[in-house]
Amino acid sequence: MNLTYTIEGEGSDVLLLHGFPSNMYFWDEIKKELIKNNKRVTVPEQRGYPLSEIKDSLVSDFNIESLAKDIEDLIKELDLDNELTIVGHDWGSIVGWAVISRSNVNINKFISVCGGDEFPSTHIYNKLRFNLGDHYITSFQDPEKSSNEIDPNLESFFRLSYRDVYANVEEPDLSLKNLFTQGRTGKLVVDDDTINNYINHFKGHSLYQPICWYSNIDLNIELSNEWRNKVKIPVTFLYGELDVAVKLTDKMSERLMNLGTQITIKEVKGAGHWLPLTHKESVLNEII
Repeated sequence: MNLTYTIEGEGSDVLLLHGFPSNMYFWDEIKKELIKNNKRVTVPEQRGYPLSEIKDSLVSDFNIESLAKDIEDLIKELDLDNELTIVGHDWGSIVGWAVISRSNVNINKFISVCGGDEFPSTHIYNKLRFNLGDHYITSFQDPEKSSNEIDPNLESFFRLSYRDVYANVEEPDLSLKNLFTQGRTGKLVVDDDTINNYINHFKGHSLYQPICWYSNIDLNIELSNEWRNKVKIPVTFLYGELDVAVKLTDKMSERLMNLGTQITIKEVKGAGHWLPLTHKESVLNEII
């Protein structure tokens, strides 16, 4: 499909991939700094988000292979071949890992920020398979019901989403109710203007299609088994010490290191999930 995107600046190529529940403007501050540092920066609005919605979509339209192919097609269309670096946050990271694993385009470096290398992870899959507790991803297996709960409450949804919930407990409450609809605690990492921009961006649209990204678990496993290989390019896995979405266990660290021969794992102390917003310099240092 044709994604909406911006491309600005001159120099070596950087492609920035947003996650959930963001949009292409998530990267604005980092984009400005990259342009100042002689980078040509491309930022797409990914499949299913307001500027790149699919008409008459099916849940299966949002499988990981389709998401990766969107980015591969964009890279080819725009000739992003000048020492291309891909940076992905959250779901953008998962899409980025798929792109470099498939090896259909030339990429110089990949930076994975606060996001895993696959969806679902073994931990998430077991929670869903064995119904181990209430988890927002469990709720997202019914995207229509979940979006109907969220869409009428966009302001509270974004105010709750853009808080850093720190991983200071062994099993934080990651239910849909706690994370996105009621009472989540933590520091708001964006200002009121940014919240209003998100509300206006999604107003008249729905979170249904972005939530569908979470709803292709078995299909994603089947598809990724066909092309998941050891990656051959340098990869930096950057994560926040206190991020509840990406808790780096010894087992996960070992698995990541086995994904390629040039994998570097870096922790940002005191950071949560919204690292590109709260610790911008840490991300920029890896790119520049």
